Amino acid sequence: MKKTLLSSAVLLGLIASHTPLTAMANTISVAVQTIAGHKGSQAQPLIFNQDKQSDNTLSHWLFASEQQGLMLQTVSMTQTQQGMQTTAQAPLPAASLLVQGDFELLAFSDPYALTLDRKADRVRPIMLKEINGKPTTNILPLLPMGHFEINWICIQPRTQDGNVYAWFGGESGKSEQWLLGNAAHFSPKLMRSQSIPVNSTDCAIDGDTLYVSEPEAGVWQFDASPFADTSAKLIFPALDNHITGLNLLNAQLLLSDKNGKVMDGKGTQILSFSAASTKTNDKTEVKAITKAQRLSLAVNANTSVQAKTATFAIYDDKNDRYLFAEQTLSSALPQVSPKKLLATSLPSTNTAADAQARPTTIAENIVEIPARVESAPSDRPGDTMDDPAIWVHPTEPEKSLVLGTNKRWGLLSFNMRGEQVQALPSGRINNVDLRQRVKLGGKSRDIAVATQREHDSLAFYEIDAAGKITEYPNQATNMTDIYGMCLYQDEQTLYVFANEKSGRIAQYRVDWQQNGPSITLVRDIHTPSQVEGCVVDEAQHALFIGEEDKGIWRFNAKADASTEGKLIIKAEGDLVADVEGISLYQGATLKGKKQDLLVVSSQGNNSYLLYQASAPYTQVGRFRIGVNLNGMENGHETSIDGASETDGLAVTHLPVGHGVWQQGMLVVQDGHNHLPDANQAFKWLPWSSIAKQLDMQ
Repeated sequence: MKKTLLSSAVLLGLIASHTPLTAMANTISVAVQTIAGHKGSQAQPLIFNQDKQSDNTLSHWLFASEQQGLMLQTVSMTQTQQGMQTTAQAPLPAASLLVQGDFELLAFSDPYALTLDRKADRVRPIMLKEINGKPTTNILPLLPMGHFEINWICIQPRTQDGNVYAWFGGESGKSEQWLLGNAAHFSPKLMRSQSIPVNSTDCAIDGDTLYVSEPEAGVWQFDASPFADTSAKLIFPALDNHITGLNLLNAQLLLSDKNGKVMDGKGTQILSFSAASTKTNDKTEVKAITKAQRLSLAVNANTSVQAKTATFAIYDDKNDRYLFAEQTLSSALPQVSPKKLLATSLPSTNTAADAQARPTTIAENIVEIPARVESAPSDRPGDTMDDPAIWVHPTEPEKSLVLGTNKRWGLLSFNMRGEQVQALPSGRINNVDLRQRVKLGGKSRDIAVATQREHDSLAFYEIDAAGKITEYPNQATNMTDIYGMCLYQDEQTLYVFANEKSGRIAQYRVDWQQNGPSITLVRDIHTPSQVEGCVVDEAQHALFIGEEDKGIWRFNAKADASTEGKLIIKAEGDLVADVEGISLYQGATLKGKKQDLLVVSSQGNNSYLLYQASAPYTQVGRFRIGVNLNGMENGHETSIDGASETDGLAVTHLPVGHGVWQQGMLVVQDGHNHLPDANQAFKWLPWSSIAKQLDMQ
């Protein structure tokens, strides 16, 4: 389930046939504007959000300078003969100083500019706003000292949650993602750490995708969503490539090398800032570029659709100057839909391996609903937490509990503030489910059952009226590699559906013998391959179970019913394998009608889907669980991250508190716990948030 950077052996196999970028294409020179750098390092266009919807001519750029600080410069491209580097025909206005300092590196996304304060060796955030047509600055507190030397900075605004994030990376192979806050409130917090290639030179952000350049290998792609894993893909294999700058234009990846050549994501050169050192007509020497850094660009808003132009910028470190060039997009790059993410590379004789290593993906803008509560984390690292269940207090719903499995240790319970209440060392239990007010042994009981993988058995628990859990002796099964399970109450009889990785599903009847439960196998049913998550809709006597790679099956849950099932929802489209947790929300209001809904974890793309629980099983909602700046973690008010790679989930329609909790809740396992990095945990949110955000009512 987890992915890492490609091994050296695989990497060498991918890039062996590729040509270095420096030997690729003929020089395509353009008119170049030269501006003094003042010991600079990086330029960024100053684009405020309101500018993106106007026809104003873009001409203002921010410069980072070690001698001056943060500078504002007007850039005006001069129409001259193509192929000749030149200076402006009229002098440009002098750069104005916005913030004095000793700055290196620069990233800007309205309203935040980030630069590296060289004296403090810490990231300096600056808030930039446009007031009466002029930029105004507010110097914000320095971010904490990092654990590595920062070599590049990228800013990541996210429309999904309205927050602004930032990425810092260095040559040591380390990077960090930070949550800066939203446009109105600066509240920086470390989101997570990410391993990256050693000696990386630059970064670029496109939505939830981070690109990082590595001179020894090419360009890597990372998932930059705030709840992502640490996987990486080499999407542009190129050995000894000399890439020093990355950027995106119309969602297409662009690269620049140390000689000032700019290429598209297929390695085709689209412009060059200069050729070898020459003399112009006025005897001015055009110095060769041998140490170009960074690549910035901005689409010019005042040009026609047929001849749309963009201004490109690099910093020439050897000659301490910023270089600007204007290029018509129709001759450089096709104007593609901004939702397409380029994931191609140089031509290669490797076909199958290349296709798998460089998939083309489509950006998804799925609604994100913030989690409200995060449980205390697991006591150990790795993939430990797995499946939750919800126990509703009989008289005081705010005292309800979340039960959760630590699949390396035992069963845990948490109160509604996320604090751990109880821990039972039951061994390697995987999935858990419960039923309340079950008649067993002449008494009404709240019973929880879990699969115990060490002994291929079922663990039984009873929960008293105060929420205290008592464990009974395990019940042996005849299963091999027991895995998932769910409960089914048919009138007065309780059943367990337990499954194994082979696709076998065993139905056991639960009885009471003297002082504890006992089980009896009543029948077997099968799916073609591995299953785990399941739920029973008792009103329909319907068992829904997820075949992880194929989709969701429905079987008749009655003990004497047919063993034939039907694949009712395929793992395609929005439902991305693995199909994991499944639960049932009873009595949801949809367009004025009460309907039961299946809630399904689409683990392959970190999302959750809602389906009608009866034919035709129409999909009625889709969402992700996102970041909450004002959540609660382990009983303390703080920011909490979203959820990803969810295994198990549970939902209830019963009240579990007052206010927003009166319509019940959803709880999920979080496979990657960030903000900051921590061991796995469970996260939950009120059902009312889901109903409101998906406009279900």
